[in-house]
Amino acid sequence: MSASREKKQRQGSGPSEKAAHADQKQAAYKRKVRTYTAIGVVVVVLVAALLIWNSGFFQSRATAATIGDNQLSVGELGYYYQNARYKYAASGMIDSNIPDDEQIYNEEEGTTYRDFFLETALENARNNYAIYEAAIAAGHTQDEIQEDLDASIEAMKTAASNSSYTYKSYLVANYGKYMTPAIYEKITAMTLLSNLYANEVAEEFFHSYTEEELEAYYEEHPDDVDEIEYSYLYFTPADVEDTDEDGNELTEEEIEELETQALADAKDKAEQALAAYQDGETDVAALIEEYEPNTSGDHTVATGTANISSGYQEELLALDEGEAALVENGESGYYVVIFHSRGRNEDLTADVRHILFRAETTTNEDGDTVAPTDEAWAAALAEAEEVLAQYEAGDKTAESFGELADEYSEDTGSNTNGGLYEAVAQGQFVDELDEWMFEGNRQPGDVELIRHEGDVESTSAYWGYHIIYFQGWDEAEWMQTVRSQLQSEDYTQWQEGLVEGDAYAASLGDGAKYLGT
Repeated sequence: MSASREKKQRQGSGPSEKAAHADQKQAAYKRKVRTYTAIGVVVVVLVAALLIWNSGFFQSRATAATIGDNQLSVGELGYYYQNARYKYAASGMIDSNIPDDEQIYNEEEGTTYRDFFLETALENARNNYAIYEAAIAAGHTQDEIQEDLDASIEAMKTAASNSSYTYKSYLVANYGKYMTPAIYEKITAMTLLSNLYANEVAEEFFHSYTEEELEAYYEEHPDDVDEIEYSYLYFTPADVEDTDEDGNELTEEEIEELETQALADAKDKAEQALAAYQDGETDVAALIEEYEPNTSGDHTVATGTANISSGYQEELLALDEGEAALVENGESGYYVVIFHSRGRNEDLTADVRHILFRAETTTNEDGDTVAPTDEAWAAALAEAEEVLAQYEAGDKTAESFGELADEYSEDTGSNTNGGLYEAVAQGQFVDELDEWMFEGNRQPGDVELIRHEGDVESTSAYWGYHIIYFQGWDEAEWMQTVRSQLQSEDYTQWQEGLVEGDAYAASLGDGAKYLGT
């Protein structure tokens, strides 16, 4: 074979060395591109996963607690957790800049605030589920609380807007990053229905007791029911400086001597006040004015002996009517206590209906409340007089008054039940209404138009006119006290009975680790 033919044959049988090298280089480039592309996809997936993780997407769906057959997400348990910790954070009892699991709640038991809040959250959630499901079983439905639910949601949205938040971000700010509108609205609906049913059960308990049962309870528990009227004057030692008049630091012995003298001076003033009382100065107000105790109480009334300070409870209750005694309170000071009376309160309570017409207030540039103008008072009075005229033109019954209350009253506490307040004790209403009810020989069917002036110092006070209807006298105050105590005992027993057994067995799940850390 000639050289030229051999060359042609080599050329026809495949690529040249230069072409083969180029092909190899291109193939390597393609492999490199595929590798980088794969790495890029992995990086994108990892970044996306990290973003989703940081958003709380996976954590929020973890089971944080189990209550019977119900599984609570981190967001759901977080609602109860944040409610449990709210007052501790608001009052400064915990530091919100430090994780809850790094702050000790009980040193003796070694538990943290996170332990305490989780335990409280689990118990509150358990009770809420139990009462909610009992309400459903009793025939209650969400339709009954839908209006209140809508109002709660709208109020939350308004609060968010006023604070320059979105609705969702405001919920997160209040209940933690795992909270969502759906969770908030679900739990709010449950809570509203639970409260509706719980109040219904409590009300049934309250009215279920006979007079014989009330008497029997009192005979067994007079210390829980009796009203004790007494006065006290408390004298504490003056503060002691740790330097003299020239600014020189005092020794511990010198400071201790001054403190001993200050305590002796407090005792001397207490003894003088006691002697003055025993010598015939029985006007407690005059004693307080003359001897200037650090704190005092003039004819204080406590319902139940447990509501008397343990600093002088035993000594006070050992006195006879009109007697006084000096009581030492360690190195803190001395009490002069005066016993006036003890017994159950036989004063009758009152059933009344009322219709409120508010006189509109305004606020000044500092946000302070400004009392109503004359025009606002006149507008409220005109409306009140018009409604009173409607009542006077009708059959003048409690029922007809109640219909007007439901239609016109601006008192949200009674404008859905005919304006009715039952068993009102003296001192529970504002002064103008209280005086009308209890300082005259009030008869069923009496009606009066009364003006009430509020207080610019209080954001909760109101101004306006009341049309008040006296429906009749109710049982004595001591009976109401006993009813409340029996109701509390029976309601607690009912609530505890709901969660007995395995039906509402509660335990924390793995998702609880995302709360309080």
